[in-house]
Amino acid sequence: MAENSTENKAPSQIIFDNLRELVRAKNTAHESMFKFHWKKMWPFCLIWPQVDFNRIVRLMGEIRRNIIAQENLVAEAKPKAKGFEKDYFNALPAYLKALDTACKCLADAAQWKQDFLERKLTKDVKVIRDTKAYNEILKAYEKAENDLVMAGAFVQNGWMDIFNNLKNQSVH
Repeated sequence: MAENSTENKAPSQIIFDNLRELVRAKNTAHESMFKFHWKKMWPFCLIWPQVDFNRIVRLMGEIRRNIIAQENLVAEAKPKAKGFEKDYFNALPAYLKALDTACKCLADAAQWKQDFLERKLTKDVKVIRDTKAYNEILKAYEKAENDLVMAGAFVQNGWMDIFNNLKNQSVH
């Protein structure tokens, strides 16, 4: 059997690995929407396919469903946690909530862009109002990202306690 199978891993390690994958997926969607790339410039954008905003909305929904599963895993593992794992498990609920909010805001931004591409925005509303709504969505996303970073600092401190404790156990 593989050395890194889930049977041999502690719940804290499983949750850490799952979160790393969820955040990686969210960050990839963020980069595809907001990061500069020459394929997004005219005339290259006429040749290469553009960002699939519907796919980003679906991906964020899937990540949000996975966050619920992680919350359940945290609730199940928290009572069994050892002393050095307490800080990590105590910080996780706030981090998962912040990640959920960031995914919702990113999905809102992607949905707005898709609606704009499909001209679903009301015809009688001027473009200035349309972009105002998008700016509000982006401000909410920026706040959610900042909250995620702040909550992540506490999770990282808790994870470092676990890592250092396990490292010290393997030395002795």
